[in-house]
Amino acid sequence: MYFVRRGNLDDFTDIANMHFESWGAAYLGLLPESYISNKNNLFEKTEMWQALIVHHDVVVWVAHDTNHKSLGFIGYFNKNNSYEITTLYVLPEYQRLGIGTELMKTSLQDILESNINTHFYLWVLESNTAAIDFYKKFGFVYTGDNSEECYEGTKITDIKMVRKK
Repeated sequence: MYFVRRGNLDDFTDIANMHFESWGAAYLGLLPESYISNKNNLFEKTEMWQALIVHHDVVVWVAHDTNHKSLGFIGYFNKNNSYEITTLYVLPEYQRLGIGTELMKTSLQDILESNINTHFYLWVLESNTAAIDFYKKFGFVYTGDNSEECYEGTKITDIKMVRKK
């Protein structure tokens, strides 16, 4: 059993640890291993979340079990009535239990309660078909916008998805 609650400053270390562990696992096989090693730094993620969690435009929801062990999280920010979902990660051993779905539902419901006419978008690795299929279940569609990066001869492409009302 798990629960979802709004994240706070006390959560930044747990969020950074989940981000570190889940990010590396999520992209294994989808990105070059050297890219994962270079980009996935626990110290940097901890500093990043310590700064972000207190920002008034950033919202984080944390899933935890009955013992208050953090299992996953979702983060997004508001910019001009447009919400970008920047992170959605569940620890590998807790995936496929509905935690990601509950985090997404909670986030969308929270945002829509404050503003029904808002826009949602996110960027996802083009080769991450599991994530793309997951987002499609929530009404997100590919916009045709791409962001490309070249790393050691490998082209890494993120695609933009927008939630249709």
